[in-house]
Amino acid sequence: VKPSTKLIIRNIAFEANLKELKEFLRPFGQIKGCRIPSKPGGKGHRGFGFVEYLTKDEAIAAFEAISSSRFYGRKLALEFAKDDESIEALRKKATKQLNALNQE
Repeated sequence: VKPSTKLIIRNIAFEANLKELKEFLRPFGQIKGCRIPSKPGGKGHRGFGFVEYLTKDEAIAAFEAISSSRFYGRKLALEFAKDDESIEALRKKATKQLNALNQE
């Protein structure tokens, strides 16, 4: 997938919250939106999230910087999302990839 303003972030520590993730991502650019889907029943999150920056350059800078850093001691797995992908499509894709990782 070619670079876009949206990133899928996988391997988010379950102890982390949305506010902390935003603080971690903020130095790389202006965040247009950020979310971490909750587990069914609302008990914690599912270990992945989405961030959208205002510009493609900010998203690329974030991708490059975060790829070599850790959040809560964990290396985050990043991927650019297609510009035309909806949040629901991104959620399904990330869930599928996370399930595959958990089965390894």
